Amino acid sequence: MLAGQFADARPSGSTRRCANCGCRLNRYNDGLRCFACSRGVTLPEASVPAIPLDVWSDREVQQALVERDFGALCLRVRGLTCMRQEDLVLLTGLSQPFLSMLESGRRKLTNIDKIVDLLAGLEVPEELAGLMLRKPDSYGVGKVGVTTPGVSPVPGDR
Repeated sequence: MLAGQFADARPSGSTRRCANCGCRLNRYNDGLRCFACSRGVTLPEASVPAIPLDVWSDREVQQALVERDFGALCLRVRGLTCMRQEDLVLLTGLSQPFLSMLESGRRKLTNIDKIVDLLAGLEVPEELAGLMLRKPDSYGVGKVGVTTPGVSPVPGDR
């Protein structure tokens, strides 16, 4: 045996796999499971993240909604809730690479259907989402111009 070698050391060419999912383990991971499986949640109700209602009273969140800056919105929501991008992916249906580019400002969200899905997934309150971004069932199918009590149909028209 050469100096620095140990009897139980793995050969340099072998690939270690996660005991749970079978994915390749990072060379810095000395455990038996990958990092994703290690932080896995065992409670089924905890697997879907939720955004607390007090997030919507944050000034920066409201400003991002007014400016329709969805990257800033996602970034601020994640900062206030300690969520990961993967958590927002579960809520909104956006892909993780797109969400990353959106938050960094390299991409913009312009597709109205995706914007509605994003706001619905985040459960943005209707008074903050704006009338044009509400799902049809939130104001009645085919009913144009219906307003909700206390909400102005035109932003800033109070």
